[in-house]
Amino acid sequence: MCRALDEMFEESTNKGIQMGIKQGIKQGIEQGIERGIKNTQIKIAIKMLVRNNQTLEEISEIVGLDLDALRELKKSI
Repeated sequence: MCRALDEMFEESTNKGIQMGIKQGIKQGIEQGIERGIKNTQIKIAIKMLVRNNQTLEEISEIVGLDLDALRELKKSI
């Protein structure tokens, strides 16, 4: 009887772990997509501001990014 309970416990634990991993992967993908969209929106906003002759300091205040991070981001645009 004890062995059967141990096997049931192990099986349910393994299923729980598998479900947790699947859920974690799904959430990770969703968060990655959200970050990608947000980064794209920020890049578009920066391009528009640069075209309007805004300084990096002004852009930094508008989009709420650190000036150094903004400089790095501008290089990739």
